[in-house]
Amino acid sequence: MQTLARMEVETRGAFLLVMDVCRLLGREETGIATELDSHLLRLLTPVVKLYTGKQAVAVVSEGLESFGGQGYIEDTGLPGLLRDAQVLSIWEGTTNVLSLDVLRCVARSSGMVFHAYFSHVKSLLEGASGVTVLTPAVKAIHSALSRLELLVQSSVTKEPNYLELAARDLAYSLARIYAGALFVDHASWEGASPADAYAWCEQDLCPVATNHERGWYDSGSLHDNAALVYQQTHSTTKRLQNNFTEPS
Repeated sequence: MQTLARMEVETRGAFLLVMDVCRLLGREETGIATELDSHLLRLLTPVVKLYTGKQAVAVVSEGLESFGGQGYIEDTGLPGLLRDAQVLSIWEGTTNVLSLDVLRCVARSSGMVFHAYFSHVKSLLEGASGVTVLTPAVKAIHSALSRLELLVQSSVTKEPNYLELAARDLAYSLARIYAGALFVDHASWEGASPADAYAWCEQDLCPVATNHERGWYDSGSLHDNAALVYQQTHSTTKRLQNNFTEPS
């Protein structure tokens, strides 16, 4: 049940993200979008494509696994669902490409897309702040949003490729925090259940700040990543060379 609950809340989060982008797109197409709406739509389009496409694979894979061996059999149709989900993170734009598109829209808007994002998330949280049962979730999202805002502000003084190294985690953080704000906004309606908001906030809502604190995006990390990837290859090649050159 815990596994199913986590799959359910991930699905609900994806639904809220997609529907909010549809709302913004509708305002844009009917000519009633504000400047804030337009900036928010530009930022969220690659973020939502990236996040929902990637998480679809994880959720479908978990669902297939829960059927055991039956889930692996083609006749059930489940393997087809997994293959179809996998293509979402490819033809909508790979995760890395969409992450860089997030940075591109930030640069082209001179950071105005971030201003729109932070403003709207704060307004969603303010609307739910009067609901006592939602207080823990609102605090968790506020904390994650503050950490993200500090990181974005401090990135101005970092190396030119700093945000590029952090791009994937930045996109995930934008998606999780925004979905969390949508969850509490929805849960603040009369008769709605706050359970999904609590479940969503159990995860790290701002992984980019967490990994920033660990030094993952410092200048030496690129070299460290390359060394890690190629280390085993170099070791294996050297061992094979030694085997061929040693006298029998």
